[in-house]
Amino acid sequence: MKLMRQHATYLRRRPCSGSLLIEVSLALGLAVMLALVMMKASLLAISGNQWTVMQTLTDAYLTRETALSNRIPWVDLTATGSPWPSMDASADQTITLGKAAGGSLIQATLTRFRLDIASDASTETNLTVTRLYSVLKYEIGDQHYVKSRSTLRMQ
Repeated sequence: MKLMRQHATYLRRRPCSGSLLIEVSLALGLAVMLALVMMKASLLAISGNQWTVMQTLTDAYLTRETALSNRIPWVDLTATGSPWPSMDASADQTITLGKAAGGSLIQATLTRFRLDIASDASTETNLTVTRLYSVLKYEIGDQHYVKSRSTLRMQ
């Protein structure tokens, strides 16, 4: 008898049925919203990382270009098959900067040319002055970027 009274009391105290279902649905909805916000934040972090990686790769390549322009002998620089042709004969070449995390190649377009600067006839020194240009064109997403380096060479 006492057991039946406790059971009857339990049945009377129970609030509306289905409230647990509503609470679980709200908690699940909140968890999904939180997951979407976290996913968006991680995608934003990754896209910024892509820009940083591209800047590092292009800076490294142009540093290599600067070193090469300082190191090339003057005879090779002014020869017919020079890596830095005159401005009129400059040509674009596609280069590989590196590989992305997925294994896809990261490519850019490199243009090299030289500009011979006329020396002043009134000076006593007979210097030949040449400026070497390396221009790198690349894309990140839908944006197009251009970086350049120039080196002044004298003989």
